[in-house]
Amino acid sequence: MARPLTDYEKYIHTEELLALQKPAAELSCHDELQFQVIHQVAELWMKLVDHEMHLVQRLMQQDEAVRATGTLRRVLGYFRLLTDQMSQLDTMAPRAYMRIREVLGNGSGQESPGFKRMCQLPGETWPHFAALLARRGVTLRQIHEAPEAHPELFALAEGLMDYDQGLQFWRHRHLLLVYRAIGVGTPSLKGKYSDLLDKGMRERFFPALWEVRDEVFGAWTEQMEASGRTRGYHG
Repeated sequence: MARPLTDYEKYIHTEELLALQKPAAELSCHDELQFQVIHQVAELWMKLVDHEMHLVQRLMQQDEAVRATGTLRRVLGYFRLLTDQMSQLDTMAPRAYMRIREVLGNGSGQESPGFKRMCQLPGETWPHFAALLARRGVTLRQIHEAPEAHPELFALAEGLMDYDQGLQFWRHRHLLLVYRAIGVGTPSLKGKYSDLLDKGMRERFFPALWEVRDEVFGAWTEQMEASGRTRGYHG
């Protein structure tokens, strides 16, 4: 007779959760359990990113800039956990990955629903931030030229930049993991990873936050050149 479940087990759904991985007898190799668990955990962290970013959007609508910034700090923590846990997969030998690929079929991390959502969220979030700036009567350029005059909004903009950077760090770390498993020149199911990395390096999830840096630095460079003090960043 099975023992009764504890309240903890009922709340966490441990029976269902621990049944989501292959039984030991069905594993293609020893490392497959780690591979499966880490990817399942990643989807849960991504679910939390989605959950928190919806709160960020609502807080922006309510002019709660400080609370929105605090929530973005929590999201950055999820990105760090997503990135850090990948180091465990570095312990997997290339031969083990090849064996897992045999049973994974045509599956690819590019098909991850959580990853797709994380890439969509910036486009959904930006209009809320732009509307907040409009209600406050300030431009993105102004808060970057004088961050001390707009501390709440500058901190919020930096929180969005942290999201952009955190997602890029995670994606690039994932590509390095693939390099380690299959090499730099081996094509994946979605193309050559070196090409994907080059494309990813040029992608920005909140492009306006990068462009305003060009604008502010460009204006500063012109002032420095006019004063004869510099010829630009590389001067």
